Amino acid sequence: MSLAEKRLFLLDMDGTIYLSETLFDGTLDFLRYVRAIGGRYLFLTNNSSRGTDAYIAKMARLGIEAFPDDFLTSADAAIRYLRGRYLPDTVYYVCGTESLKNQLRLAGLRVAETLRDDCAVVLLGYDTELTYEKLENCCILLNRGADYVATHPDLVCPTWYGSAPDCGSVIEMLHTATGRRPKVIGKPQPEMALLAMEQTGFSPRETCLIGDRVYTDIACGVNAGIDTIFVLSGEGVMEDIPKYGVQPTYCMQNIREVLNTLEKGEPK
Repeated sequence: MSLAEKRLFLLDMDGTIYLSETLFDGTLDFLRYVRAIGGRYLFLTNNSSRGTDAYIAKMARLGIEAFPDDFLTSADAAIRYLRGRYLPDTVYYVCGTESLKNQLRLAGLRVAETLRDDCAVVLLGYDTELTYEKLENCCILLNRGADYVATHPDLVCPTWYGSAPDCGSVIEMLHTATGRRPKVIGKPQPEMALLAMEQTGFSPRETCLIGDRVYTDIACGVNAGIDTIFVLSGEGVMEDIPKYGVQPTYCMQNIREVLNTLEKGEPK
């Protein structure tokens, strides 16, 4: 199937369609194109620091009308995993933002406000409110043998000034301190892409994932058996392909080039 015949587009956000508060050229035209051909797009993000409401508000600031069912986040995937893995009375210590904690509480999960002896699982997310106390509490629980789950493995988050430490950087810090590594839920695992296809009814042949990170975005698509487009508008560089051993279906400069290629009906 040619790229022009794709109908479901799974879009990473930061570094792919915008950077911080700057919308990339071509994003609005791309979204209009997908709607015009009767397709569907979903915004996939490993950023677990904010809930869907925050993303909807951000999209509105950037001129994009979005709704809750337009998003799939690593927090959503983590909630599904935790519900299926642990008993309802399990107590979680969350090293994450208040937004992430609120999402868990709304999903019916028990989140400890402070370090407690009955905390059975450490959940690590992208924590823009990180403190040394949180890191120390994680180490205490991990050294006690608590289960360990992380929403995603991204090492850095793209910013207007370059990059900042993301969840993956804290994973490495805690590994150095405790020797423990978590069960990772978000991209590059295939669950988010598989869930997107399940919810929309599109087949793998009709689906394409677009992202700026080889080791998370593109790997997620490869693991899910769908085509991928690696864009060079965010964190990733071409050297990442041999570095991580993950081969995207296509490589393009940005979302504008993706749109231009789709409109030309190429490549096959």
